[in-house]
Amino acid sequence: MVQLNNSCPAAMQVFVINLASATDRLAYMSEQLGGAFERIDAVGGYAVPTRLAGNFSGAIPLLPGEIGCYASHLMAAETILARGLPYAIVLEDDAELASDFHEVVETCVGRLPAGWDIVGLSDVKHCPHHRLSQLSGDRYLVRYAHFPKTTTAYVLSRSGCRKLLAPRQRTRPIDVDIRYGWEMGLNGYGILPPPAGPSEKFASFIPKSTRRRFYWRANPLGYLKGRIKGVCKLGLVNAARAYLASSSSTVSDRQQRS
Repeated sequence: MVQLNNSCPAAMQVFVINLASATDRLAYMSEQLGGAFERIDAVGGYAVPTRLAGNFSGAIPLLPGEIGCYASHLMAAETILARGLPYAIVLEDDAELASDFHEVVETCVGRLPAGWDIVGLSDVKHCPHHRLSQLSGDRYLVRYAHFPKTTTAYVLSRSGCRKLLAPRQRTRPIDVDIRYGWEMGLNGYGILPPPAGPSEKFASFIPKSTRRRFYWRANPLGYLKGRIKGVCKLGLVNAARAYLASSSSTVSDRQQRS
């Protein structure tokens, strides 16, 4: 659990994805951000804008809530491009922000190498990663071997927006698609420990699928190539250390829960 943030407004543009009916969530985000954000009017799966509907027109196994969530994130990316912003923070309306959220994100963006597309600000599991530089306190800029499965909070650049918005059939939820970011050519980084995470105050609007979905089975060879690309980006030695550390953390978490 991250410490609740009640800090002053940040200079970086912040967008919060929020359904019109979720006024309690909007109030929660306003309390944390102090009003220094712009609301993205989230849509339901049956109200996707016509300009985006083609992305979801195929015979795909997405739930209506997953389609609406994905479309809402695409709308946030459209807004960043339309405003001519070099990058912006995108938050879902159940994000819980750490007290140093704004500070550490601003520092991170200043340290990123050229050509970055997305920075994960929440990480719900131990994903293999390599530390690049210390940001502040115990937080580090990291490069992931593969991106975390979460879209609670992230920074998206203009190039990241273009890659995310490139027309194609969306066959996975938005968080899974970004995890498979190599297919879009997404150049992703992260901050660990994460300065944001999903709040426990709210239940998800999106019901879980009644069956497990193994997305890698649709293209096993492509999945393997993507994982290999992630290892190559880290380097063999760094990747080996990252996967070993991730496995150790996972075992430790299981032991603590048992």
